[in-house]
Amino acid sequence: MIVRRYVVKEMPEAVASIRRELGQDAVILSTRNIRVRKWLGLRSERRIEVMAAAKEDLAATAGASFGQALKRAMAESATERPSPSADSEAWAELAREIAEIKRMLAASRQPDDAQSPGSLGPVQGWRAFLQNEGVDAVLADRWARMALGEPGVAGDRSARAEALLGAILSDLGALAHPAPIRRDSRIVAFVGPTGVGKTTTIAKIAALHVLAGQRRVGLLTADTFRIAAVEQLKTYADILNVPIAIADEPDDVPRALASLSSCDLVLVDTAGRNFFASSSIEQTKRMLAPMEADEVLLVISLATKPADALKVANMAKPLGVDKFIFTKLDETSSVGMVPSLVALCQWPIAYVTTGQNVPDDIDILSVPDLLAPWKEARVDG
Repeated sequence: MIVRRYVVKEMPEAVASIRRELGQDAVILSTRNIRVRKWLGLRSERRIEVMAAAKEDLAATAGASFGQALKRAMAESATERPSPSADSEAWAELAREIAEIKRMLAASRQPDDAQSPGSLGPVQGWRAFLQNEGVDAVLADRWARMALGEPGVAGDRSARAEALLGAILSDLGALAHPAPIRRDSRIVAFVGPTGVGKTTTIAKIAALHVLAGQRRVGLLTADTFRIAAVEQLKTYADILNVPIAIADEPDDVPRALASLSSCDLVLVDTAGRNFFASSSIEQTKRMLAPMEADEVLLVISLATKPADALKVANMAKPLGVDKFIFTKLDETSSVGMVPSLVALCQWPIAYVTTGQNVPDDIDILSVPDLLAPWKEARVDG
């Protein structure tokens, strides 16, 4: 019988060595944590001791009593560690554990193409589809399982897609509906990281209200951090013929707001900063404090990686965010991040932008509107 001892830092290292030296059918007999002395015994490090045996030899000796074969294998390594107890129930339990390890190892050796959506079960296939679209892994599993529970969806692709959308909308409830700026909101602040299109989005929203002619609009920029940001918003203000005020510091905010006292709606452009840094969040929070905004809208680009977008949203929570604005819909083909962030943060969508044109490329869209292309998608499962 071939029995070998491996001392490694991590289990994957041991598994790789066992497969290379003993073959794909080798089994792990036992593992335990040990201390290995280094530097002439002055220092010790944690290691994992792994005992493994070749499957062929075990099969030849095991016969009807796999436990006895294991006992002999362990006895051969007695010089390395104490022999285990001969208790038959303990050996039977160990045999069951090794059988489970073998099953997991066999599953891990499956080729990558075995994990394609078409070869997975219904839940796994739908979960893979959602994750590929940018949905959080936990939500993807939840929504796939909810959809699978709908009657009559097993063999109908269209019914599967409808069930999936129905599960998402049921989970979101009222959050699935759009929530533009409220009529009773006067001060509305826009926050978000650099490059997401806050200033252009503000210009679009200002233009919509000016064209509607129902509210007197004013602009306040606190984005003196970015070069030419003030000039950009001033240009939009001149075109729309609306007043604009500038606040360099939090202490400037009361004066700036006072100059816009005749306005029914004040749209505030804050500086785009690194929202992965807590210091940037604190700077934005200090600027927002004296405004006492009625609504705070977080602007997220749909071209952002879903994991990064979620981190930005979580970092922005101390700012008192009420709603999302998603920009650059025209620059992505995956919209799963939208329902995912709405569900995880419990904030609805105010607006969605689809390009750079002011004021045309902005819309008020619901989650069903954004996910409508999924009705034609192939969800294998």
